[in-house]
Amino acid sequence: MFDRLVDGICAALWNLHPGEAVYLGKHEYDGVVPDLTGAHVEAELDRLRGLRDRLDGMDGLDAEQVIDRSQLVAAVDSTLIAWEQIRGWRVNPMTPIPLLDITLYLTRGYAPFGHRAEQAAAVLEQAPRVLDQARACLEPVVPTVFAEWAIRLATGMAESLIHDLPGEAGGDPVAAGALTDAGAAAAAALRDYAAWIETDLLPASSDAFAVGGEVLEDMLRRGELIDLDLDALLAMGEADLEANLDALHAAAAEVDSSLSPAEAYRAHVASVHPAGGDLIEAAGGMLEDIRRFLVEHHIITIPSEVRAVVAETPRHLRWAFAMMNTPGPYETGATEAFYYVTPVEPDWPPEKAEEWRNALNLYALEDISIHETYPGHYVHFLHYDAAPTEVSRRVASYAFTEGWAHYAEQMMWEEGYRNGDPRFHMAQLAEALVRNCRFVAAISMHAHGMSLDEATRLFMDHALCDETPARAEAERGAFDPGYYSYTLGKLQILRLREDCRRAESGFDLRAFHDRLLSRGAPPVELMRKVMLSS
Repeated sequence: MFDRLVDGICAALWNLHPGEAVYLGKHEYDGVVPDLTGAHVEAELDRLRGLRDRLDGMDGLDAEQVIDRSQLVAAVDSTLIAWEQIRGWRVNPMTPIPLLDITLYLTRGYAPFGHRAEQAAAVLEQAPRVLDQARACLEPVVPTVFAEWAIRLATGMAESLIHDLPGEAGGDPVAAGALTDAGAAAAAALRDYAAWIETDLLPASSDAFAVGGEVLEDMLRRGELIDLDLDALLAMGEADLEANLDALHAAAAEVDSSLSPAEAYRAHVASVHPAGGDLIEAAGGMLEDIRRFLVEHHIITIPSEVRAVVAETPRHLRWAFAMMNTPGPYETGATEAFYYVTPVEPDWPPEKAEEWRNALNLYALEDISIHETYPGHYVHFLHYDAAPTEVSRRVASYAFTEGWAHYAEQMMWEEGYRNGDPRFHMAQLAEALVRNCRFVAAISMHAHGMSLDEATRLFMDHALCDETPARAEAERGAFDPGYYSYTLGKLQILRLREDCRRAESGFDLRAFHDRLLSRGAPPVELMRKVMLSS
């Protein structure tokens, strides 16, 4: 009975987010784009609420099932909050655009290219339908920042489908032709959607975007099982921000005491580029160094000798410096994991190329590699294979997933990686300060009235950000209130580690990390109960 209910709830979740099922390796969802009509969405949410109530009231569960129930209820509640309280499908015109993303079909070789191209084309062919449904569902007044980003995203995806897709469509000419045709039709629909937003939605848009303190508290209490008020959480985040600023000043003084931290970072960190300028080759060498450090210092078990493959980021994903592309726990046809690093484009003007190299400098690239691969997301993915239950393989907490990878950056410095080099420490702290500001901005913007301009200044003043990336960070917080999760998860894991250290004689760091990752990515507070009660 319990297992059937788990399957029913997961199916209801995947009906709303079929791309999550495809990522996990559930390829019966290939080519599926959800129905965004109001009646259909409301029916799906009603179904999900009913299944959740049945799960919550179920008796006679064993110890494993009790843990699973808590994790699954948190996942369902997060979804219900997103659809019913944050209501992106009603107020955010960006919502339908990711539903048309075909990245997994292009990058994961789980089936012959012809089959994957057919499924990708099936997704793209539904662009007119899903974008028309979004038009019908969206309220007449939406936040300005959402409308502006939706125009950029829709236009950017259209450009990628026209210019990049033909080059990524593989060697099967028939499949490539069908995929290219579907891409062209989807691009036309996306351009029409962007034009509609610009002419109909944007002029009537509003500066109001905050979800409100009650919604944030619901996200934390129901989705992450955290029973602290926002003021207490904000104080924790601000304290970590101040601690990291103090550490940055100390590291900068070690590097060059005649300069301010920002000046020292530009002169001695940002200016240091990988030898030869080849970011892909440099990242490959770093991964072996980082992996070797983990093994030699007994920091965490690495469950596989298979290495992540370092590769250039596919052209349609080059909005990010670097990212992991790992197969889901149910994937059987393609088990390679790719660590994508975005190179300098050959046609960039010199000033843009230099800006990219400075942002992805030698030390920043190493810290990002720790976050994405060892012992961050890639090692976390490897531990998923041993997760004990269907629930622990299927649903994940935002704060655990990103908190673990962010914790890994700080933990590696604490354990002596790079032998105390203050330049590497400055790079690690620069990343931490961005996440600190996300935490403060999320709570302050959505619960305390902080404006986008004030949030932009927060990132400029406290995270070594120039105005353009600072504004982008602030705007992301407007439509991703949960981006507090990086710092939140890190702080939760640090606290759990210290509590386990006090509770256990002969505390062992590797054993702690292995245990922490043993159940996938449940809310950290749930893992706290598991680890401190045994």
